[in-house]
Amino acid sequence: MLNNLQKSGDNGILSGNRKRIIFSNYDDIKNPYYGGGGSVAVHEIAKRLSWDFSVNVITGSYPGAKNETVDGVEYRRVGFSRTGPKMSQLIFQALLPFYVISKKFDVWVESFTPPFSTAFLQLFTRKPVVGLTHLLAGKSMAKKYRLPFDKIENLGLKSYKYAIALTPQVEMAIRKVNPSIRISVIPNGLNKSLTRAEFPKQPEHILFLGRVDVEQKGLDLLLEAYRSAGDRLKDELLIAGSGNKADLDLIVGRIADLGLSRQVTLAGRASGKYKEDLYKRAKFFVLPSRYETFPLTILEAFAFGCPVIMFDIENLKWVPPECAVKIPPFDVQKFGRAMADLAEDSVRLRVMAGAAKKFVRQFEWDSLAELYAKFLNAL
Repeated sequence: MLNNLQKSGDNGILSGNRKRIIFSNYDDIKNPYYGGGGSVAVHEIAKRLSWDFSVNVITGSYPGAKNETVDGVEYRRVGFSRTGPKMSQLIFQALLPFYVISKKFDVWVESFTPPFSTAFLQLFTRKPVVGLTHLLAGKSMAKKYRLPFDKIENLGLKSYKYAIALTPQVEMAIRKVNPSIRISVIPNGLNKSLTRAEFPKQPEHILFLGRVDVEQKGLDLLLEAYRSAGDRLKDELLIAGSGNKADLDLIVGRIADLGLSRQVTLAGRASGKYKEDLYKRAKFFVLPSRYETFPLTILEAFAFGCPVIMFDIENLKWVPPECAVKIPPFDVQKFGRAMADLAEDSVRLRVMAGAAKKFVRQFEWDSLAELYAKFLNAL
């Protein structure tokens, strides 16, 4: 376990000499606009590191935000609470260099934030800054906004000496830009209580769960795919999650335009027992994303015995075909047929569910936190 790793060996931390680690991540486990998988991952790692390190997490502000300690981790929310999610992200990025200059720390872990990804924090300190690549969004942001976010991202990546990549594919992408960077590949995970548990299944619906972001998550493609299946699909589609008003309004309008108001339900933000119930009642999980890295929702779906239908995009190559149906990117007709085929095949669903449960057991936060501790200690 983490304590044993750090108290034995040359890289361990001596009692009374707690190293100071700061994580910066715009998103937050309590952020009403997002609260996505990246914020959960940062918190799960940070709270385990707090057993032996002094850990602070700096996030963006939002309505009702306050500085507080959660699970032994000190949270500081910066920026303005009334500026809305997009402007708040830009303000957060602009403020980070001032905190790097003024705060005392031994290692800073910067979770890259769209649209720029990096905030060039390594340029503002001689202490180690680790780029945490939950998402490299430069190319997608450049396409969406027709601004050179990809060039800014690449320029920023060249300034870092250290990084944590969630997948080998992301590691390769970073090394193309910065061949000399030191990278540790550490995926996301789940609590052991989830990966090892067996859950009774009462399949009733098809489930999407995540941030309601039309561009990234491909929810427009999902609705088109669902409609293309026609009468073959008898199962209700649930879209669970929160997002900004513009995306929610867009989805509501698209559901109405496609005549899917009776078949598609917006289930709202899901957490705790409500989220667990959604997974238990899901025949399978759908992930129509245009770009991703390592979404926690895939691991959660696998833990609940839900196979996944997804587009076969580069950064999701780590998902094995035994657990997922992979569709050529962004073929909505094939995606729709795949949903109908899987919904009708109970034997295949059981086989894939068993493979998913077996696969997910290698992704547990306790062992992953040990990898974080080892890498950060070495810096």
